[in-house]
Amino acid sequence: MDFESPDVEKDFPGLYASESGRKSNESDFSDDGHDRPSKKELLIGKRKDKKDKKDRGYATLEGESSPEEDIETKSPSKSKKSKTFKFPSKKEKREKSREKDGKEKETDKERERKKKDKDDKDTDKEKRKDKDKEKSKQKLKDRKKGKHWEETVDIGEEQPIFGVALQMAVERGRCHDGVELPLVVRNCIDYIEEYGMTVDGLYKVSAVKSKVQHLRKLYNQREVVDMSEFDPMVATSLLILFLRELPEPILQNGEVVSRFEQAASLKEVALRETQLIDLISQLPKCNKTLLAWVILHLDHLTAHEKTTKMNAQSIAMTLSPVLQMSHRLLLALLLHCKALFANVELSKYIPPLASGSPNLPDTMDAIAAELAKQESLLSQIHMQMNAGFVTKLREEQLWEVQRLITQLKISLDSDEELRERLIYGELLAMQESLGSRIAEERGEIKRLAELLMNKDFERSKPIAVPCTPEEADRVAIIELVLENQMLEKKKATLVRTIIEENIACVELRAQFLIQQLSDQDCMLAAKKI
Repeated sequence: MDFESPDVEKDFPGLYASESGRKSNESDFSDDGHDRPSKKELLIGKRKDKKDKKDRGYATLEGESSPEEDIETKSPSKSKKSKTFKFPSKKEKREKSREKDGKEKETDKERERKKKDKDDKDTDKEKRKDKDKEKSKQKLKDRKKGKHWEETVDIGEEQPIFGVALQMAVERGRCHDGVELPLVVRNCIDYIEEYGMTVDGLYKVSAVKSKVQHLRKLYNQREVVDMSEFDPMVATSLLILFLRELPEPILQNGEVVSRFEQAASLKEVALRETQLIDLISQLPKCNKTLLAWVILHLDHLTAHEKTTKMNAQSIAMTLSPVLQMSHRLLLALLLHCKALFANVELSKYIPPLASGSPNLPDTMDAIAAELAKQESLLSQIHMQMNAGFVTKLREEQLWEVQRLITQLKISLDSDEELRERLIYGELLAMQESLGSRIAEERGEIKRLAELLMNKDFERSKPIAVPCTPEEADRVAIIELVLENQMLEKKKATLVRTIIEENIACVELRAQFLIQQLSDQDCMLAAKKI
């Protein structure tokens, strides 16, 4: 017989939902003695069914209960009783303290293990760093010995052009035409002078940072840079970046800058100009050159104010923080730039000829200038290789530059020898003509002296006042002397002009013959090809 407690069903709804539902259904529909149910009873039955289904769903979600819970649920008298609190015994306290000590020991061991692992990692890192340093030192030694390495040597990281002292930047990226200026500054100024004087807001608008950083990397790596691929804004941003990354300002240090500021604050124009000239003359050569080129370039920018919309005030506001000087000082330098840098002229940089270039210079001056550029490039390559940056490309460039220097020297020596021969022949011919003329002049002087001695010389101009024969002779001698002096002056001027014309003719003949010889060489080379 099943025992069902009404209290348990109230306290635990859904626990016996399945059994109660089944019994209620059996009692509702199994009894034959009952009458047909009414609509109201049917509705109540449907509601009960829905409720039973809902209770069954909750019962299934509750999960299986433990056997202890089943016992407690089955005996409601036990469920109402609460457990009594017991104080722990000494034994239990000891066990708990032992467990606590064991846990603390385990945590201490874990901490020590973690600390040991961390120390091991730090020592491993230090060992790796030491190994890397040793490897880099060994690579540098091997590079100095002349060994080739398959990996590319990063000269841009070890010897950059940006962010170093100005003198060092000039040595690492030099202009080979004798101007002591970093190549990046020269290229930027040349490009802006040629293509940037029609750009609105020049130096105010900055370029895309990735393009500027790409150009910076190329210059640090000593790569050939083609500025025509970029707009003038990139050139201005690159120039600003170079000036901003200088460790010292162009005016050297704070003491020198303060002197410049004091000179720029003077109200008298002449005194201010003389003091600025004196201070600029005390700067190192590379600082003076950079300052001159930048200020003259900015002065050209103010001359194109209609197209660039940049006057002296806007330039001072934009670039005085970059140049690390006040607005007043920059305005004073722009105002007196013609007097401060009278001997400086901005000229476009022409790099040395590349190896295998067919267009060698023709004239003697052009050959000498190109030879100086190639020798400067050769010294720079030697300096880089002595520092340990030895690569196959750099060695190939070295051999090509040496070959080009030899070729230029041969052409220069041959042209010089030919020129000297032609000039020597022309001078001999000139000596003979001058000797004959001198002989003629001496004969004329001798003839005039004989006329004076024999008193047979007739005066061309009659004397109005009658005089003795002795006085007439004196007058004739004086007139003759004056005429002779005048003739000597004319002779000297004529001889001078003749010599100058002869020298010019000799130079022209020498150049003409050199050109003919070079044309003949080209024709012979073309026939061989």
